[in-house]
Amino acid sequence: MSASPFQHEGCDIAAAIAADAREAMRRDELRDALIRDLEAMRYAADRVFRQYDAADPANRLVTAELELRWNRALTRVAEMEAPIAAHDCAAPRRSELSAVSFVTLTNDLKTVWQAPTTDARLKKRIVRAVIKEVVADIDAEAGEIILLLHWMGGIHTELRLPRRRPGQRNSTSQDIITAVRQLSLIANDELIAGILNRNKLTTGHGNRWTRERVTALRSHYKIPVYHPAEPPPH
Repeated sequence: MSASPFQHEGCDIAAAIAADAREAMRRDELRDALIRDLEAMRYAADRVFRQYDAADPANRLVTAELELRWNRALTRVAEMEAPIAAHDCAAPRRSELSAVSFVTLTNDLKTVWQAPTTDARLKKRIVRAVIKEVVADIDAEAGEIILLLHWMGGIHTELRLPRRRPGQRNSTSQDIITAVRQLSLIANDELIAGILNRNKLTTGHGNRWTRERVTALRSHYKIPVYHPAEPPPH
């Protein structure tokens, strides 16, 4: 059966949710610290204002000094309000989807991916939507190909696939080739793919059969395409 890029998505979603929660907590702690500093500065400004308001207007030297200190305090308050506003604007918009909703979504994606009606074009669109890039490397000692999937959400998944050894072939079994040769006499490629899949027969690579794969197999083994019988002339 075709390998799915969502085989490890359960752990990745859980890790993404945990990472999001940690980041949200860090941002909340930072905002709380900024708010505490702002409240302290507002208190200091209010205190200076009360001193200024209670001062004798006739004592211009005192009132001028208090007014200067009050203006400085107000400036510090405004300077502290700015980073808080910037912090709130920079905060990512929190999704209304719950963690359960994300897990349900991944299950839905897996269902769509494995559905017999999902063709290669739709799978390509899904992959482009959820995977940012795939980095491939070779572990020669283990005889494996290492694929590092970079998901759009920032999570990474490592997949290890057996490396084909020199001279090794993953060819389609002769029984399947014979079956396709016989089925091509009565059915088109899409119907043949459905018959093979219902009988749990896979390609040499272990993939599900699609119309395109049946067509490629016929072309490789020079199996004629099915032509429906023309209706007799009236």
